[in-house]
Amino acid sequence: MSVPQNIDSWQQVHSRQDFTAYLQMLSADCETACAGQDPRIPVAQRWSNQSVDGFLWAWARLLESRLDGTDLLQEQSPGRPGWQGLAFQLDHVRTSPPGFASAPADMVTKWDDVNSAHDLRMYIAALATDFVRDQREYEAKRSRGEWAHDGGSWAHGLLYDVLDAWAAWLGSTPLRAELEPVTWRSVALQLSAAQIYE
Repeated sequence: MSVPQNIDSWQQVHSRQDFTAYLQMLSADCETACAGQDPRIPVAQRWSNQSVDGFLWAWARLLESRLDGTDLLQEQSPGRPGWQGLAFQLDHVRTSPPGFASAPADMVTKWDDVNSAHDLRMYIAALATDFVRDQREYEAKRSRGEWAHDGGSWAHGLLYDVLDAWAAWLGSTPLRAELEPVTWRSVALQLSAAQIYE
């Protein structure tokens, strides 16, 4: 797949290929921000949420605040966020104030159970909770001197690596039919893949 390299804004995203390039840009920008390599732009203006769970909780808050279908989700048609709408959400989330959302009691734990923005919010909350659990288990193993790199449910512990894995999976997956058109379920599938893709 040919990926355009000049995507630097969510407004430029019109296709899966554009979104893949946008994810790659976000990954590189997040890595730069995390390393503090660009003093021209304050990190807080570009990346308020630099941790995986912080990013996911900000996304859950966004979905919770916009479940009425308002234009913040940039839906291209009812029930379908579209590639540009998805890019817009990620752009909004990366600069949202840090913090947690309330974890819904009825979390959705399987991507294929997602049918709406509400379901995606519950799935994202489950992912954020699972990421924190996975990181705690990793640290506990390391502190006991045990091998900590086997069997975790997250392939990556850094946000820019997760974004990069998401982009890599989108560029190589044979599941193209499940991705077009973009639906809340296909977004959940993408996040599920990004969680484990190396």
